[in-house]
Amino acid sequence: MAERDPRTVLLKRVRLSFPDIKEPGQAVKDGKLRYGAKLVIEFEGDDSKAKALAAENKAKAIAAMEAAGDQAWKNTAAYKGIMEDDPKRVSFRSGKRFKNKETGEVYAGYDGNFVISASGPAGGKKRPQLKDRMKRDVVEKDIEDVFYPGTYVDAYVSFYGTDEGGRGLFASIDLLRSHQEGKVTARTFTFDDDELDDLDDDTPEPGAKASGDDLDDF
Repeated sequence: MAERDPRTVLLKRVRLSFPDIKEPGQAVKDGKLRYGAKLVIEFEGDDSKAKALAAENKAKAIAAMEAAGDQAWKNTAAYKGIMEDDPKRVSFRSGKRFKNKETGEVYAGYDGNFVISASGPAGGKKRPQLKDRMKRDVVEKDIEDVFYPGTYVDAYVSFYGTDEGGRGLFASIDLLRSHQEGKVTARTFTFDDDELDDLDDDTPEPGAKASGDDLDDF
């Protein structure tokens, strides 16, 4: 097996947040949309095993950022200076720095944790490789069911340094494998009334009980 680039790491059982995976959705300065997601490394909670895994994931991410800094500028500590000057130019940072632009509040589940904000491959122009719990490829129609906000995932993440637009150290998600478990976090959707079929007026009153014969067998 070929030796892996030290800028690429496998993070295990991190929580998927704000996934733009089925369709590109991360707006960037050029006005174009990108594939991507946020990955939450969870330290909060009483599970000592989970905290140990979080510490391992954090250490992997820092080592990869150091390798990226060394490759780009021959400076393994470059991410520290960038963080001081412009925190948003570093993809890996404390969860408390991720706030709702409208309310100014830290996103739920972020405080006390660390978060990686990453695009898809090729600067977000491509979708990451997607695998389900059994490591099977996920077809497009099933993406939102397998990679829902809040599910745990394993993620291959690559860090890279750039001077484009100012010095920055960013990340891309090369592959996601969903555990298909974890509490669903808030998501929003839109709908069109015209998509809903018109129903007859002789429907049961709200609260009316259906008989067992009305239910499909599963």
